[in-house]
Amino acid sequence: MKRVLVILIVVFLVTSTVMFAADIKRGGTLRITSMKQGILIENFNPFSPNSNEMAIGGFYETLIYFNPMTGKIMNWLAESYEWSDDLLELTFNLREGVEWNDGTPFTEKDVLFTVNLGKNNKALDVASLWSTGVVGVRSDKPMTVTFTFSDVNTTIIQRFSSVFIVPEHIWSKVDDPLTWIGEGIPVGTGPFVLKEGSFSEQSFSVVRNPNYWQIGEDGKPLPYIDEVLTLTTTNEQVPLRLARGEFDWAGYFVANIDEVFVKADPEHFKYWLPEGNLVFLNLNNLKWPFDNYNMRAAIAAAIDPVEITRIMASGAVPASLAGVKASYLRLAEKGLNEYGIEYDPDYARYLIEKEGYKLNRNGIYEKDGKSLSLNLYVPTGWTDWIMGAEEVSRQLKEIGIEAIVTLAAWPSPYKDMMYNGNYEMLFGISVTGTSPYYQFDNWVHSKHWAPIGENAGNYYGMRYKNERIDELLDSYKRLTDPEAQDAVMEEVLTIFLRDLPSVPMFFNPVWFEYSTRNFVGWPNAENPYAEPRPTGMDKMPILLSIHPR
Repeated sequence: MKRVLVILIVVFLVTSTVMFAADIKRGGTLRITSMKQGILIENFNPFSPNSNEMAIGGFYETLIYFNPMTGKIMNWLAESYEWSDDLLELTFNLREGVEWNDGTPFTEKDVLFTVNLGKNNKALDVASLWSTGVVGVRSDKPMTVTFTFSDVNTTIIQRFSSVFIVPEHIWSKVDDPLTWIGEGIPVGTGPFVLKEGSFSEQSFSVVRNPNYWQIGEDGKPLPYIDEVLTLTTTNEQVPLRLARGEFDWAGYFVANIDEVFVKADPEHFKYWLPEGNLVFLNLNNLKWPFDNYNMRAAIAAAIDPVEITRIMASGAVPASLAGVKASYLRLAEKGLNEYGIEYDPDYARYLIEKEGYKLNRNGIYEKDGKSLSLNLYVPTGWTDWIMGAEEVSRQLKEIGIEAIVTLAAWPSPYKDMMYNGNYEMLFGISVTGTSPYYQFDNWVHSKHWAPIGENAGNYYGMRYKNERIDELLDSYKRLTDPEAQDAVMEEVLTIFLRDLPSVPMFFNPVWFEYSTRNFVGWPNAENPYAEPRPTGMDKMPILLSIHPR
């Protein structure tokens, strides 16, 4: 008997507010700019690294979408999926009634064709399915596709969020699918169609696909908006253009954003900066003094992430000591209650003195003739990180630790130091990815551990390992039940907080500026239904939810 996963969410119900059909308006042109500086390139090939972002999700869609803000799988071109009992096969049940925008029915043949392109050409395997466990794909009956894996790893399902299905009846005639940039109107299943004759080096438009398969709250095909106008700009231009109301959605860093943007129209000009990748104070667990828990805990007690991010003024978001995004802090409650450390300089001094250190004439703690005077490395030219490092140095000076801010070029020698463990303390970055599992498997699993002087093959780590964490992370890959997976990550976070191998400081922000002058239904901190990146599939729940004011 197969394990059938209940459909986790109905895609077209993802809206920012509870709406009734009578309240929904349709129409309007959304103006968006998404970090495409310089000229736009008319390349709508989803396999190309230079693909135009509107092709991804707007024209070509995926079987499922893993929403990093909710940790939930949203069924898309597949209406459901199921694992075999041995977890070595995954079957997608495709959605009936979907058509390509030229009127051709979408079938299992399109999925098989797309996936096999990647089997035969590694450059077309953009989700790395064939290099991370897929050994076969077949269809046993119409509108189903079954994948076979070499070993058990249920987390591979998240990779299907990056497999954009193309129509066999079009792409089978293409000589080189990797370099083809398309001719005329791209044929996709997505909610938008390229507006003929609209493309230029500075802008282009896509219009609503009138026969799109997802249905809105008003009983009509989504999206609610008629058109999306993509505009290019630059970092220098964007603040003024935002203040003028030239964009409804932007994804740019804007310094002093309240003054230069929000102040121009406080009622309608908004921003939300959810957490991106984690920046942490990387403490080398194999070197003095951070081979001692109390010394790592003293650093945690001495650091104030709120003040660090205030000084940086870059939009960085203060991090919990657990190092996970706010939407996953529920998994860290147990660990934080048992092992959490709050900002407390007096407690930091107590922990240092507990290890036998005493202040010398320079106000620096010292033991056995060895003072706590350490280099704090930060990449050359990374101005926001440098400001953060200087504030960390100031805070540590207050508790008797001299942290000497030392610049090193990225990637070499900075990454070399991390790979080989030649540091005591530096700013590190942990890619948060789609879930805490992804983050911690890359961050603390011992497969990325190596003795000092040997290449760890991963620059995220702290020269830390724990056998129980390894067991837990490995077991996660054999689970399909989200609650069971959450229980695993809860224990991982508890152990991490107990051992405290590093000190999380802040998240780099996902920049998201928006205007409610013309459209409403945007995600925000109170309703974080989507990660507001105007790229990939992340933008699609938003483009299918917003509607005229």
